[in-house]
Amino acid sequence: MVMSSNLDTEIKEFDEVLKSTDMLVDESVQIYELESEKGNVVDELYNSLKVITEFLGFSIELPSKIFNEPESTEVTLNPSLDIIIKKENGKIEQKRLDEFSTKKIAEILKDSIMPIIELCKNEKIIQNKNITFLKAVTGKLEKIQKINSDNIKSESFADSETRGEPNNINQQNPVAEPQGPTKSPEVS
Repeated sequence: MVMSSNLDTEIKEFDEVLKSTDMLVDESVQIYELESEKGNVVDELYNSLKVITEFLGFSIELPSKIFNEPESTEVTLNPSLDIIIKKENGKIEQKRLDEFSTKKIAEILKDSIMPIIELCKNEKIIQNKNITFLKAVTGKLEKIQKINSDNIKSESFADSETRGEPNNINQQNPVAEPQGPTKSPEVS
């Protein structure tokens, strides 16, 4: 009976190992699927954000601590979403945003979104001032154009009077003259 008990114990242990292996496979497959999804999400984020940053054309200075660099290191996120790290010794590293880990991307976004929003607000103020200025200039130029147009009309009117033309320059049908031979009434 001792042998049977040992065999039962070994079978149970093998069953436990098989169950554990199934769990390991399930967990691994889920992680693989999450990694695949993460790649898709990072690609979508990168492409969507790049459309905005390239349109705006802003570069953002990032804290060097995000990249475990000394404070003297300059770190810039440029409009094409490249991270440029200028080290104190003059060495420059460049990496695309989507080449970092998701944790690092989240840190970068945390420190770059608000500065981009502030730059957008400032740009909006500048654009509004420029548009207001251009509208004012356009309004003044339109007055000159109207004065010039009125002068041309009055000159045309004066010219038509000296030539004996009808004085209404906008008149479509001048006084109609009878057409064809006219008969005088016969007197009896």
